[in-house]
Amino acid sequence: MQWVRSIALVFVIVLWSGQQLLASAFIRGAYYRLGDDDPGAAAGALGNDPTKDSFADKLDLTRFGTPRYSVDVPPNGPIPNKLSMAFANNELHNPLAYYGRSTSLDMSQQGYALEAWVKSLPPPSEPDGSELIAYNGNPQINGFGFIRDDDFGNFEFRSVNFAVVLGPATDGAWHHLGYVRSFNNSSYYFDGKLVKETTNDPAPPLTSDGFWIGGRAFPTGAGYVFNGLIDEVRYQTFNPLAAGAFDPTSFLISVPEPSSVVLFLLAVTGMLYRPRQTKLKMI
Repeated sequence: MQWVRSIALVFVIVLWSGQQLLASAFIRGAYYRLGDDDPGAAAGALGNDPTKDSFADKLDLTRFGTPRYSVDVPPNGPIPNKLSMAFANNELHNPLAYYGRSTSLDMSQQGYALEAWVKSLPPPSEPDGSELIAYNGNPQINGFGFIRDDDFGNFEFRSVNFAVVLGPATDGAWHHLGYVRSFNNSSYYFDGKLVKETTNDPAPPLTSDGFWIGGRAFPTGAGYVFNGLIDEVRYQTFNPLAAGAFDPTSFLISVPEPSSVVLFLLAVTGMLYRPRQTKLKMI
């Protein structure tokens, strides 16, 4: 049995080393759970000011207007997840609801990834315009992020005037949006599936114009306000040269556990197809 213990020890060392390499790839970022890590958060209550960044840098977001906590969460989102944030913005921007900070998230690394869960609701808050879901910078001049395009009813990756359609903004349904930039390679995801991967798309311009969820503050007032729910916004920077630098399977998308019926059918199938033992006849 000594060889079994040796193999097990090697497996543990390799697994631990892999985890260390994966950890070393991540540099910094921000993670806004929009309720689950906010002290005292409760369904229907006014969102905390600030809402917490769950990563170590504590890049919290300031509340603008009246975003509220909701128990409506993405069914395939991370587990556990009990609260999201509702942004009830109408055409008149009254009531007003969004979160933001004046300092942008770091874009100095050669690798970074942004993801968010979103559920749009009618009517659109920016008719014939754009609703901001999560954006690092100013959509008019720099940065990048996710936008709902009300002209065509799509969720988009947007970087100033450059856009990539991620998928349809079906009202009343949760969708996961993802973007990964690694050196000059850009990858775009919708509900965990790769939409486009290319080395030809422009790099988002660096920004110092803040980070925003659900809308953005301008000198003359709010803009790009969103009507719907947003949850689990996460931004990560990483070293593309590190082993396991970024794996899209680590997006905040859970795989539903199989039901008891499925488990029963699998068990029955296994019993039916298990190898039969040959009985030896005594001579």
